[in-house]
Amino acid sequence: MHHLRRLSMHSVACLGALAATALAHPIDPVPQADTKLQAEIAAFRKEVQSAASSRDAVALRRFYTDDFTHTHTSGKVDGKDARIVSVIAAEPSVEMAPTPEFKLSCFGESVCIARALSPIKRGTDGKWFDVRWTQTFVKTSRGWQIAVSQATGLPSTVRETP
Repeated sequence: MHHLRRLSMHSVACLGALAATALAHPIDPVPQADTKLQAEIAAFRKEVQSAASSRDAVALRRFYTDDFTHTHTSGKVDGKDARIVSVIAAEPSVEMAPTPEFKLSCFGESVCIARALSPIKRGTDGKWFDVRWTQTFVKTSRGWQIAVSQATGLPSTVRETP
């Protein structure tokens, strides 16, 4: 009986320590971007779009990390140079598409992840379909950059117009 009492007191002490640790290190399952970071990313995305519209390859090189990759809806993976060529050629891209849905989560001051939905025109038949996409933005010594991008097409949304 004495051992049980000691065991249960030990268990209570452990649970208390775990609870204190949990309170000391709260976990936010879906960190929300503060308004400052939202504004920074919105301005950054406008800079990318402006550079793409003016076909400014030098500026676009600054906006992507050197090890950047984009995974297309087809599964094809482009690196930094191939992505810049696509964007300058005005190929349909998530960088230039409207975003009727856009959610930004930031982790600290230097990593933000965008999750969005955009209508994209397919190159195969010229029809439109919705694409769910993510991009990870990192703040480096060069400012905000896109580190990785991934797009998933929603085949059930194929249509003639955006």
